[in-house]
Amino acid sequence: MKKYNVIILGTDIACYSLARSYYEAFGEKAIVCAQSILIPFVNTKIADIYLKDDFATSAKTDDAFVEHLNEVAKKNPAEEYVIFLPYEEYLNKLQRNMDKLNFKVKIPYPDQERANKLIHKSEFYAYLETIGVNYPKTQVIDKNTIEELKLDGDLFMKPDNFEEFENLQGLENLKKGYKLSSRKECIETLKEIYQTNYSSKMIVQEYINGGDGTEYSINGYRGKNGKISMVLARNLLSDHRDMWVGNHLIQVDYEDNRLYDLAKKIVDGMNYRGLFNLDFKIDSKTGKIYVFEMNIRQGRTFYYTTLSGVNLIEAAVKDLVYEKAEEKRPDKEFMLRTLSDSCLKDKIKDEFKDIYEKRVDISLNPMENNLEKSLKRKWLVHRSIKSLEKEIYG
Repeated sequence: MKKYNVIILGTDIACYSLARSYYEAFGEKAIVCAQSILIPFVNTKIADIYLKDDFATSAKTDDAFVEHLNEVAKKNPAEEYVIFLPYEEYLNKLQRNMDKLNFKVKIPYPDQERANKLIHKSEFYAYLETIGVNYPKTQVIDKNTIEELKLDGDLFMKPDNFEEFENLQGLENLKKGYKLSSRKECIETLKEIYQTNYSSKMIVQEYINGGDGTEYSINGYRGKNGKISMVLARNLLSDHRDMWVGNHLIQVDYEDNRLYDLAKKIVDGMNYRGLFNLDFKIDSKTGKIYVFEMNIRQGRTFYYTTLSGVNLIEAAVKDLVYEKAEEKRPDKEFMLRTLSDSCLKDKIKDEFKDIYEKRVDISLNPMENNLEKSLKRKWLVHRSIKSLEKEIYG
């Protein structure tokens, strides 16, 4: 019997990045469990796909989720299974059903208690306060405290519980984050939101100066022995559509030990174990560093870490299966892109074009994989990238 198998939940590009990183590290196919095959996995050569209706939908279908995982594990016997997932929704579903699985599971994510706390942004900011890490001035608002808002001037607002917020019905002004110019405008927007059935809190913060090129991301893995592998990227161009704020179109290698030190302080301070993603912004006027968010998983575009020479999926498997945690930093230049070079070179700011041109020959979209020989897949990937370019830029 095999010592272990890797299972990935889902078939979007984030899941493909997981499967690709695993294949590149170990030369083995991951097992992918999903409801349907999305474009990245069409005719793939790097994973084995197992589908089941209702696998990924609402909480009412947990039975289908559990049944499918148990069936797949039975068909692919191993001593234990490492499960990777793209989003918190899957983590919630997996953790609430762990006792129903008929096989030994290890996951590179925090335990359920810590996950339930950190999934709420307000809990994360409260933690930053206790360890003395700088974050934007923040006020947490609920439907009963709208008029108690004290912050004024340029503000940024986002939901404390994005999973609930993104599924709202009846809100015309639905955005992942709101850039607002005054307390008055913020209160008006809050009232619109709370006229819906949204029940969680909203996070209102001072707006930190700076656009593209002032935001930074660290993806990392902290092992059971406290060793941390992580990679810093500078986000040169971001997706500014209403529901995609915080997603990035171009990420390049960058060195700033201040950000690495902050990341280490944050995850060490809570004795965090598993994959993580931290977002930072450096104020364009003051140069002050702010911590923005923490995701209790790898970021959607974490594949830049694999390009950098730090394969976080490899690090997680070695730690969880072989108890060999590593501490690695990048040793390669990289440029991860979501769109085509032909599109992006016209959209990037002039001040970043030298950085872009220096890396254009090594730029990569994770879906573009020379190991995949299917002409159908290549055509679908090309078409999906062009379609996304049209959605973003018209």
